[in-house]
Amino acid sequence: MKKVILFFALVAGFSCNDGDLDISSFEFEDEVNICGTTQYTLYRLSTGEQREALIVTLTNQQIRKDEDIVAPVRVTETGDFTVTYRLFSEQVTDDYFCAAVPPVTPEVVKDWRGTSGSIVVENQPVYDAEGLNITGWQHYIVLIDVVLVVDDQELKLDETFLFGTVQTGPAS
Repeated sequence: MKKVILFFALVAGFSCNDGDLDISSFEFEDEVNICGTTQYTLYRLSTGEQREALIVTLTNQQIRKDEDIVAPVRVTETGDFTVTYRLFSEQVTDDYFCAAVPPVTPEVVKDWRGTSGSIVVENQPVYDAEGLNITGWQHYIVLIDVVLVVDDQELKLDETFLFGTVQTGPAS
């Protein structure tokens, strides 16, 4: 319980309002999908036609199978810690995100790239019915003050945007 409180205190500590217009009307499915084993692609698809995706990339230094506190990481345009919002020409599927080389269709119509902000991950064990054995790990991903840019347009997510929760298997 102390770790959960510490996590939310950490998230609140990184939140501040600089007065910019916040846009928080994303309508994405609740499910967070994940691909990868050491370099992770996490994504949420839009409801309805699934032509939009909010994508986060992390490494096994954030998506961990232990309860150690993970320091927040800074969002970069390219590299290990990215946030991207993409609009596609047609419905996008898991194959697009999980393929070694993404397919050429559907076409990316808009590609908003995160230029600033932080990503915070809390890793919690999931126990069996008896509460004795760890059966997997729950990963809570929060985006803080993320700014996305395309051309000369800027989009700022809520100060503290809960990207979602994903579960992985037990430690090997």
